[in-house]
Amino acid sequence: MTNEESCAEAIVQLGFTQLEAQIYVYLLQHSPATGYKVANGIGRSFPNTYKALASLRAKGAILVDEGSSKLSRAIPVTELLDQMQSRFVEQKSRTLKAVERLPKSSGDSRIYQLNSADQVYERARQMLQGARERVLVELFPEPLDVLRPQIEAAAAGGVRIAARIYQPATIEGVRIIQSPYGEHDLRTFKSQWLALFIDGKEFLLAHLLKNGKGVYQATWSANPLLGRAFYDYVNSDLHHYAFQPHLKSARSVGELQEKYAQIQEAFPVEEDLGWKSMLDLFANEWPDDNEAPDGDDNDD
Repeated sequence: MTNEESCAEAIVQLGFTQLEAQIYVYLLQHSPATGYKVANGIGRSFPNTYKALASLRAKGAILVDEGSSKLSRAIPVTELLDQMQSRFVEQKSRTLKAVERLPKSSGDSRIYQLNSADQVYERARQMLQGARERVLVELFPEPLDVLRPQIEAAAAGGVRIAARIYQPATIEGVRIIQSPYGEHDLRTFKSQWLALFIDGKEFLLAHLLKNGKGVYQATWSANPLLGRAFYDYVNSDLHHYAFQPHLKSARSVGELQEKYAQIQEAFPVEEDLGWKSMLDLFANEWPDDNEAPDGDDNDD
């Protein structure tokens, strides 16, 4: 692939058509130019080239001389990107305000597959941002590097976070549990493991290709039963591995009991939002099958 083709593909990812990208890249190198010269330069038909030039002008990617020659000039790529970013921020604000006025959907107990690393990481960021009380995470090195800012921000905001990691590292404000099988797991798995359990209510599990290139498999759900079950399992597992080193170092039964009580406080049960949600859903008598909760009011 030539440099021009690589540049054009990058421009296409910004929302331009293939022809628009070709023209923009050509004009970056040959500005100013007439539409006739552009069409000849990229080997495309004149009518389609003129239409694409008009579209690029409307998008603010090129400037056109108002004289008889109608010379076109590409604006610098940094200027184009800044312009697009400003439009995006403005549109993001308008979209959020519009969506806030929509009726809220009911709970959703379905299980969803995520298909790209970008989708996985953005879902993880949103989950961490929405966490209110407790978060449990398991992270191989690459996901830890990507999500560290959001994890530390959640911890700084008062969310209690415990993380099992597979390579020595520190995370500000987070209780670290170093996996005793870290080196073995990193050698064995050809993927990057990521797991988040938020407030006992929702979870994300993902095996990602290395270097963020794709997804082997990734699952997200806010199913109340699965969310609570996974959370309880991981909470107990981390409790065990946090306590395990003290079995070797403690000098008395009393010291062991003291350490166990401290760790038990760090990994509480039946005190989180997920548990409260379970009580709301399932701690009542339901006189009619039609009133039984399933966490999802949507019909299939």
